[in-house]
Amino acid sequence: MRQQFVIGIDGGGTRCRALLQDINGNELGRAEAGPANIMSDAQQAMSSIVTACKSVIAQTSLPISLDDVSVCAGVAGANVPDAKSHFLTLEHPFAELTVTSDAHAACLGAHGGSEGVLIICGTGSSGTAYFDGAFTDKGGYGFNIGDQASAAWLGQKSVQHALLAFDDVQKRSELSSHVIDYLEVTTPLQLVQAVSTYTPDAFGKLAPIAVEALDNGCDISHGLIAEGAAYLNSLTKSLLASTNKTLPLCIVGGMAPVYLPFIEQNLKEQLVSPKFDAQHGAIFFSNDERQLLCSASQ
Repeated sequence: MRQQFVIGIDGGGTRCRALLQDINGNELGRAEAGPANIMSDAQQAMSSIVTACKSVIAQTSLPISLDDVSVCAGVAGANVPDAKSHFLTLEHPFAELTVTSDAHAACLGAHGGSEGVLIICGTGSSGTAYFDGAFTDKGGYGFNIGDQASAAWLGQKSVQHALLAFDDVQKRSELSSHVIDYLEVTTPLQLVQAVSTYTPDAFGKLAPIAVEALDNGCDISHGLIAEGAAYLNSLTKSLLASTNKTLPLCIVGGMAPVYLPFIEQNLKEQLVSPKFDAQHGAIFFSNDERQLLCSASQ
């Protein structure tokens, strides 16, 4: 690494997190900024990454500028080739910028750079398995057509239930009442208007309402979360089957504690705690990329 400092980024649909290290791996600071999904809004993602990097550098007393650092960004949307290619055309102030998906960064971090399977369940959802030096990805197709079991998915499902309850197509429940109260609406058309401009992040903010209703015994919330868990169980089994190996499994993200009680017992037996976070994983990825480039040039 030519630069003396490196920043690992974990960028998702809600926020991005930055970790600053020196060349010896010593942690110098951490900071957060706004959303960094390069498929949803590449320019916003770059702005959030730059802001997070400025913030983490400001925590130190060292004379570091942005062009002194290599940035290794694991960001949502980087699994889509066109989104990644477009993002890499944007101007940035760093000495170097390496990009991978947030899932790959999180997987490498969780398993310390070793082989393993990772399920991410936060604002969005996805799964990946790292084995034989390569990743196998499943899910992660974005909120419009995927992200089952995510916070955004659960929030949207809760709104859909509230609409059906308004129309007496489904029975009214604690969940529908709480959604209606949260949005301060009294008719279904008001509800539709209230969420008409919602982003995945905004829908994700409704997920705690469903979790609270679950804790209070709401059977509708239980059914929605059981549906999400069924998807995660199937996704996990599909990833494990693709490796033909017995690999450690991590399930991470803000929604993970909600779904873990619903995970099948045989899968729980393979669960391990993450070794490192996704910011470290982004740095692991960048180091691996450099090693490959060095090997190819020899």
